[in-house]
Amino acid sequence: MSDQRARHPEYAEAKSAAIRLLAHRARTRGHLEQKLRGKGLAAEAVEEALGDLERAGYVNDQQYARDRIDALLRQSKQGPFALTHKLVQDGMDRELAERVVGETLRGEDLSDWALQVAEERAGKLRGLEPDAVRRRLYGYLKRRGFSDAHCISAMEKAVTDADSD
Repeated sequence: MSDQRARHPEYAEAKSAAIRLLAHRARTRGHLEQKLRGKGLAAEAVEEALGDLERAGYVNDQQYARDRIDALLRQSKQGPFALTHKLVQDGMDRELAERVVGETLRGEDLSDWALQVAEERAGKLRGLEPDAVRRRLYGYLKRRGFSDAHCISAMEKAVTDADSD
């Protein structure tokens, strides 16, 4: 960051604004870019400032994604589609988000996760008709980012288990 090349006149302002945002919490490069451009700062100044902050390790989308996924999964089990969607909403590139989610979930049994979520939810749906329970469970699992196959399998098993209780 101490090189002597010419900087855009708004570089210092862009860098300061980015550092203030990062002081509160980690953010994606895309989110920072959107915020800084929203302040009317020139794209070139924003690019220079964020590039320097990235090289210094203050902006790291891969680390942000890993930390965000860990935090989301501590709250509740979610499927890859929901995790990817949340990262993209946070300003992350979709391809990078999908890759990091895939790496993070590699080796996890998503069928088991979906079943756990379905069984928890099925307990709250006692007393409803089985078809209503199936529809609600499927939608609930789908909104949590599980694939159709995981949703159907978990829904059927949870309804069957609830019927046998």
